[in-house]
Amino acid sequence: MNFLLSLDKKYILFITIIIFVFFLSLLFFKYFSILKNETIIKTNIISNADITEPRFAINSSKQKIFVTANEGNFINESKILLKKNVLFESENFSIETEKVVFDRIKQTATSNSNSIFKSKNTKISSEGFNIYDNGNKIKFIGNATIILK
Repeated sequence: MNFLLSLDKKYILFITIIIFVFFLSLLFFKYFSILKNETIIKTNIISNADITEPRFAINSSKQKIFVTANEGNFINESKILLKKNVLFESENFSIETEKVVFDRIKQTATSNSNSIFKSKNTKISSEGFNIYDNGNKIKFIGNATIILK
């Protein structure tokens, strides 16, 4: 006689339902663990910046200085804290740093983080800088190293 025919149909149905529920629960937990990981990744990407990739310019009488960064936060109506890869660039020089307070109205910028000034034959590493007088003057703050070529 056939072995499958001798089994009780109630037991076969019960075992089939248990196996089905088990596989369904595995799929359910696997799906939500992937969804949870994607949510964690997305929340790490989102920052608390007010502006992403801000771009400004300081209009000097001698030259135009372009200011770019990855993030910016408003301090007040005129001042903005620029963060991450802040770059001041003109035809004659560039300054790289990580944090700068930029005043849009006074056309000034101040940084207390390590900065690198690069020009044609000059490189200055300092602990900060101050750009004032509409970009006509730059004052380096803290210990500074000047390399002339």
